[in-house]
Amino acid sequence: MSEDKQSTVPTTNSKQWVKNEKLINQDPVLKRARDIQQGIDKPKHRYSSGDGGKGSARRWGDEQAYKDGWDRIWGNKND
Repeated sequence: MSEDKQSTVPTTNSKQWVKNEKLINQDPVLKRARDIQQGIDKPKHRYSSGDGGKGSARRWGDEQAYKDGWDRIWGNKND
């Protein structure tokens, strides 16, 4: 099986490699993809530490059941 010249990876520091690196460094998406592939940068997780993750949002539903549960756990402050 013969290798196609278009599918070969240029050797490090060759003219084509330098040209490719300049183009990659101009595009932030390509730069990030290259850095992730080379292990320089880690991929971002879906839930970052700032959003609280799965349990941070209140689940809306039966309001009376929520109030009854709150009173059962914390007690009714009006008593």
